[in-house]
Amino acid sequence: MVGYSFAKSILKSGLIVSSIIGFGQVSASDLVDFNEQIRLNEITSSFQEQYDEIGLESSVLMFNELNASIESSKIKLINNIDIIKSDVDQMQSKLMQGEYDDSLVLMLRKASSNVASLRKELAQSEATLIETEAKIKVSESSIKQLERAKNDDLLALYEDIKTRHVKKSNQILSEDFSGQLSCNVTDSLSACMNRNLPSMKNAFILKNGGLERVEIVDFTVVDATQKLNGDLTYAVNANFKHVYSPNTEIELRKALGLEKVRFTLASNSKDTVFYINERRVGGGETVDVSGNYVGVYNVKAVNGAQTQSLRLDLENQGEYFFPFKVSSKVAPAKKNPTETKNEVVAKKQNVNQENMGFYSNTVLHSDSAFSYLSPVLHRDNKELQVFLGQNSALEFCEDKFSSALASEEAYRYLQSQVKLIPGDYWLANGRVYSSEEQAVVKKTFETNRFVCMVNM
Repeated sequence: MVGYSFAKSILKSGLIVSSIIGFGQVSASDLVDFNEQIRLNEITSSFQEQYDEIGLESSVLMFNELNASIESSKIKLINNIDIIKSDVDQMQSKLMQGEYDDSLVLMLRKASSNVASLRKELAQSEATLIETEAKIKVSESSIKQLERAKNDDLLALYEDIKTRHVKKSNQILSEDFSGQLSCNVTDSLSACMNRNLPSMKNAFILKNGGLERVEIVDFTVVDATQKLNGDLTYAVNANFKHVYSPNTEIELRKALGLEKVRFTLASNSKDTVFYINERRVGGGETVDVSGNYVGVYNVKAVNGAQTQSLRLDLENQGEYFFPFKVSSKVAPAKKNPTETKNEVVAKKQNVNQENMGFYSNTVLHSDSAFSYLSPVLHRDNKELQVFLGQNSALEFCEDKFSSALASEEAYRYLQSQVKLIPGDYWLANGRVYSSEEQAVVKKTFETNRFVCMVNM
């Protein structure tokens, strides 16, 4: 049975959703124009209407009331049963003394009737509670789908607004600007203007959104008048561009209620458990995650004795797949009666040596077709580059990712996208690609670096 705290948490989450919606409607930003604000209001209003129709809050309220009623009925039932036990003892004692107490019989009859009524009431309330709990779960599922649809609509709006601002950032705009300065009476007009030119530009920049929003291309004083007391009035023609910076993007996401990053962690096994920076975020074949994940995070997928970990810059609507190789179960080996104690100790030492350290995988690059992963060995509190023989490199990619070594074309493609660590890399055919020469070279070492090419 679901407890009161569970229902309370659901209600709290529902209220949070509502507050986010309200924020989207009342909070306008100078990054969002009139028509875009109308779209934003339509998205949030539509979500609010559908959210209200689902009726989660009323179900949670009913759940809490039923829970409280059940607890109250249980206390009343216990009290009436205690009354019956006490009155039965009194009745037995009196009957054994030859007395018959009509009032005691009436009290017993009333308590017995109360017990029957309370048991019936409890059964009905508990049945309704189960139905309400099921309704809450269905409502939660519907709201999650609703939130995904709303998020998709907001992301589409975000991309349109971003495209407009990026396009606008390539345009040079012109604006007339005027202001006043207080100068010393001994200052000439040109001396006052030259000394205050930085503050004049700063005033113009602040008027148009601040340093991170505006880049001045030309700032020409077209008129200036100075009074005898030193006060100076000026007029400027400014050519400038609107800058679309990372901070502008953060501000835009905030204006649209998209501060949280929403992405999916997936696996080919329902027994997979996912962790982000060692914190468990869910388990199963698919886990939807949302949160303020800004920057690079350690994402780990654990499936029984198998573990995969990646360092990821988590993106909105990103899908990150962790495939595990399905291995057949092997029966445990029978103990050899002739095996000596020293041989057992030696085997344990070998196992311990094999288990020293662990691998993580850096995503060098990812596109719609492949993710290119470079392994890193963590041992003795250090991160070490991985050098393996060709067969071991092949097995590493196959066992951990059901993938293959990168091809020559893939390495050339990677070098156009990222800067590969200088050195030699294995190809699937046993040959070696040199990132320094950017060509296939004659094999000189038995162990080399390598990149796993994971099909997305």
